[in-house]
Amino acid sequence: FSGAHSKGDTQNKERERAAKIESYVERFYQEAPDGSRERLHYDLHTAIRDSKREKFAVYPFTHGAPYSRQQLQFLLACGVDTVLLNQAPTTTFSYFSVRQFNAQAFTVELGKVRPFGENDRTQFAAAENSLRKLISETELEFGPFEPEQHYVFKEAQTINRTQQDFELNFADNVANFTSFNKGDLLARDGDKKHYAQHDGEHIIFPNAKVALGHRALLTVVRVPTESLDLV
Repeated sequence: FSGAHSKGDTQNKERERAAKIESYVERFYQEAPDGSRERLHYDLHTAIRDSKREKFAVYPFTHGAPYSRQQLQFLLACGVDTVLLNQAPTTTFSYFSVRQFNAQAFTVELGKVRPFGENDRTQFAAAENSLRKLISETELEFGPFEPEQHYVFKEAQTINRTQQDFELNFADNVANFTSFNKGDLLARDGDKKHYAQHDGEHIIFPNAKVALGHRALLTVVRVPTESLDLV
């Protein structure tokens, strides 16, 4: 997104899909009546990999703008108590809506992917109920904001694959948010070794088979919710 679909192999079907989705979102926001509610975008996913924190959201880079207390409360009402703060611009769908349309937008992981129809719908009940209320009610009401209910993480390292000889130093089935301690070996990229830099450094989205130059592993560390600039 954000124009990345126009670079490289522009005949790729996924690039065509991203360009079309951008145009649909632009039309959607342009056609919204003046004075309508704030712009919202929840990009809902299920993950390929298991996660020690089953439901989590990625909060796109805000370019210095404060984070939304109300949106954290809405995510919590959806059963999502874990939030990862992006520290830089990305080419994700949710960042596109933030940057181009000043929307409150999130990538939301709601659990592990299953064959269509085989997910346990009860595990999604809180999210479904909250989304229905969002659509049908004039204004949502939340209880008092309690920072300890939210688990917020920020990026510690981005490890890219730069060599054909690349491997992660843990099994393929290790879950997202598995924690490592400072000095633990995380990956080998040719002759270079990557180690955890903090105690309690968690892995996210590991994939040793990405193309050269792409991210093979993201690591994150927890930050106090009270330390965020919230409005």
